[in-house]
Amino acid sequence: MIDVSDEMRSYLIFMIDSDLFGSIAILSFLLLVTAISKRLRQSWLHRALTSSVLVVLVAIEMAGAYYSSLPVA
Repeated sequence: MIDVSDEMRSYLIFMIDSDLFGSIAILSFLLLVTAISKRLRQSWLHRALTSSVLVVLVAIEMAGAYYSSLPVA
């Protein structure tokens, strides 16, 4: 594992957390708005993006559950 200081680690965790969840929230909102149109909702791109958002959310939840169950070092 890469050796980083605690200050850098907390900065990276904050940046990843805010950017990732912000991007997912914006993409989810755009998908929700475009789902109003039946033509857009049935496109392959809309379905692929919706599926990828769901997969990413499940992966984040699983990673969080794993890391929260690790013993404190």
